[in-house]
Amino acid sequence: MNAALLKKYTFFWFIFTAGALCALVLPVGNKAAAVLTLAYFLGLGWLAGEKLFPGEPRAWQCFLGTLVLFAGLTVVAGLAYFFYRLNIWSMAATLILTPAGILLAPHKKKGDAKPTAHLLSSEDKGSLLWHKRRRWLVTAAAGAAMAVVIVILAGYGYDLLRAAATDMSMRSPWDVVPRMFFIVFFLAVLGCFALAYSGFIGEAALLPAAILALLAVSVSTIVYSVGFGFDPFIHRATETVIQRLGEIHPKPFYYVGQYAAVVLLAGLLKNAAAVIDPYVVPVAFALTVPVAGWSLKRAFGWPAWVAAAASMILLLLPLSPFIGTTPQGLADVLALLTFFISLPAMTEGTPPRPVLLLLAVMTAIIHPLAGIPLFIFLGILFYLAAGKRKHGGLGYWLTLVELVVAGSVAMPLVFLINARLSGAGVTLDGALLRAPADLLEELRGVDEVISRQFNAVFDFVYAWRAVRETVIAAAGLLGIVMLYRRTKTALAFGVGFLIFMINYALLKTLVRFPFLIEYERSNYADRLYDLALLLLAPAAAYAFGRLLLRAKNSFPALKIGIAVLVAILATSSLYLAYPRRDKYESSRGWSTGAADVKAVRLIDADANGAPYVTLANQSVSAAAVRELGFGHYYRSLDQTDPGEEIFFYPIPTGGPLYALFLELSDANGATAPALKAMDLTGTDTVYFVITNYWWHAQKIISAAKRQADAWWSVDDKDFVFKYTRQGILKNKAK
Repeated sequence: MNAALLKKYTFFWFIFTAGALCALVLPVGNKAAAVLTLAYFLGLGWLAGEKLFPGEPRAWQCFLGTLVLFAGLTVVAGLAYFFYRLNIWSMAATLILTPAGILLAPHKKKGDAKPTAHLLSSEDKGSLLWHKRRRWLVTAAAGAAMAVVIVILAGYGYDLLRAAATDMSMRSPWDVVPRMFFIVFFLAVLGCFALAYSGFIGEAALLPAAILALLAVSVSTIVYSVGFGFDPFIHRATETVIQRLGEIHPKPFYYVGQYAAVVLLAGLLKNAAAVIDPYVVPVAFALTVPVAGWSLKRAFGWPAWVAAAASMILLLLPLSPFIGTTPQGLADVLALLTFFISLPAMTEGTPPRPVLLLLAVMTAIIHPLAGIPLFIFLGILFYLAAGKRKHGGLGYWLTLVELVVAGSVAMPLVFLINARLSGAGVTLDGALLRAPADLLEELRGVDEVISRQFNAVFDFVYAWRAVRETVIAAAGLLGIVMLYRRTKTALAFGVGFLIFMINYALLKTLVRFPFLIEYERSNYADRLYDLALLLLAPAAAYAFGRLLLRAKNSFPALKIGIAVLVAILATSSLYLAYPRRDKYESSRGWSTGAADVKAVRLIDADANGAPYVTLANQSVSAAAVRELGFGHYYRSLDQTDPGEEIFFYPIPTGGPLYALFLELSDANGATAPALKAMDLTGTDTVYFVITNYWWHAQKIISAAKRQADAWWSVDDKDFVFKYTRQGILKNKAK
């Protein structure tokens, strides 16, 4: 690096870092902190992009450099938290050192990175000349007008969601969201795809596409005003403790990436971690759309309109992993983003490998179940890229087979090793090893019954759900074949998919997780299946882009049909991403509501500092984590498992209190299960909460009123029953 360049980087590094430190340390307002934080990321992100992506336009340098900067900050802050703590001093050091390390890295010359077009056939090149015959001013004005309409439609969609926001317990957000929302979303996607496909504004069409992607995965964040799911409450409570105290114990290596990122952002923006957290994964998923567009354009020399239109295939993916912020969801988004960025790295070596490795490290410290497979994929990619000139050699293929075998058993081995070190009850099912036929039956699972209700809209939606994964997988595999004919390194996607699926099959069939509740035991394997599908997304987008190139000069009816089909499928994926309650499927889970929160507060006030446990369902337990954090644990007095730490509310994924809650519910509030809970935890008070939507709730409530020492109703939604050891013994004496 020459002296002038070093002086420039040093000056801007000092200015932008000083602003971020002011936002972190000084008592500035939220708006001022937001401006300083934005200047830090965009300013230093642009400098990082100038170094790492020298052949790109300024806007792309800023965008991609900011992603790299944020990844670096997350990794450094995560390591600081794991080895020390995440207080104001470690966060300040992270803000200072991370951009300095990126800016002092070897400078990539502009000549090292030039867009390639060698993957386009002669027919494709001829089809790209159509836009040169249009007048630029007319098309730009028409495109800008269309973009404004799309943004207005998206804004109206957000307004509809905000108007539907509620603190009630409910099974599906679609119970309160008006049907107009789907019409608005369909029209917006249709217009956005048409705008991208027309080429009127080129890659600028990626902006409204990203806004629509954010809208698609933000429904639960906006509509559920108390919160959605169970795991997000756990992670937000953890982030709240870390923000207040700098650390929480125990301190596992996994998840620290998300905790560090959220707490760092919360410190910079002068806000609570629980406020920042819900938006992290939806925003990250929205950013994958422009990343996909850039990757497709950069890797294959496509014009912007092809890349922008093809990137909208992301809206057709199963979106459920991205509708709430969890470490697994965030890690999946980062893996998807890395898979796309691997396309230009595969064809021309841009971005440099350290960028891909940095993203993999960030993914791994957020959730190893995505990070480890991502490292395996990158290892295969780097091996194939390094051996381009040796394709066909026996040693080359033998080494590749060895890598496949090692990678295929990596995840089961990781789980077994971790179980041995931590004492978790993960085991191998030896019986299945001796009965291959049973193994195949276990892998096949239960066939899904597809019913028809003769409703054209819903029949189509659920038919799409039935074939969606098959269609995406087929498109991805076709894309891999097409890519392999152009560059042999594309084999990495096929090999990676094979490795992921073998790991999925082994975890699904041979590895057992008895400490989890029965319906949760296949979750780890299912996550690998989701990751394998995400790995095929870039290849599927490539195949889709090739289709769009072929169809560009075809009949108008074909182009209109493609646009309408994409809009319909995207709207279907939006509907399927969330819990549903219709004639085809009815979700059994209820969200946490205001009555649950109120019940938790009243119980804690009634206990008045005395030890107690509460037997309740998942929604009430989530409210307890939200309101009371992790302040109350008891050591198990059970002789079969002495010393186990028991949280004072049931954890539905496992633990003895949830089983006792179910037992108490089945016993219609009888005192025996309550006494078991007291004996297990060494307490003398148990609260039992039944919600009005629980199975046979009225029967349980009527019987429990006669058994409990006291009871009260919370808005006629949650019914709380108090049991004391003294009261139970007194009743027995009678």
